[in-house]
Amino acid sequence: MVAALASRELGRPVNRKRVQRVMRAHRLLQPSRSGDRRRRPGFFRVTRPDALWHLDMTKVWTAQHGWVYLHAIIDCCTRELVGWSLELRCRDDEAIACVEAAVLARSVRPGLLTLGTDNGSQFTSRDFRRHLSARGITHRRGGYRDPESQAFIESWFGQFKKRLAWRSEWESLDQARKEISDYIDGYQQRPHSRLAYRTPAEVAASWRPDPDMLQTPAT
Repeated sequence: MVAALASRELGRPVNRKRVQRVMRAHRLLQPSRSGDRRRRPGFFRVTRPDALWHLDMTKVWTAQHGWVYLHAIIDCCTRELVGWSLELRCRDDEAIACVEAAVLARSVRPGLLTLGTDNGSQFTSRDFRRHLSARGITHRRGGYRDPESQAFIESWFGQFKKRLAWRSEWESLDQARKEISDYIDGYQQRPHSRLAYRTPAEVAASWRPDPDMLQTPAT
């Protein structure tokens, strides 16, 4: 990602291996796990946007309210963050509201979306499951103590904490919401290694129909 960002900033190609050597010399590289790993049971091949979303929750600290709760939803095709909310509580009501806002914003039709979650109490509640069923959304729950079944959103939360949450001291819920919103806007425009160093916004745009192709020819 650093090489991709440098290339964009300079307007010319920057050698990835050279960047790695410089970063290694300054001890800036993070340890990586082996890529030769077995495919997990229940493997889901994503072929389009709004086919599989991952939803999860984490907590962040504010001086005014103590722990507050961030729900976030990522599209596993484009890596866009398609929905999020920061609230004082983490009941099924907050989870339902986050999903509903994302579904409405994306105009997701019934029967097309699978939503992956862990086995948190808000995601296994009767009301949450009933809401997904009414919306025509398939619910796909990961295994117990198996964060890799939610790999996309778990990875996003990991980077969010390192780049923002652990570096911030938020006084209020409104301040936290503002800075998280700014972070997400920046994330959508940041090159992603799993997207061939394109940004989530660029990948999402590539799936949208060309407006010129939708225009009716003049008669």
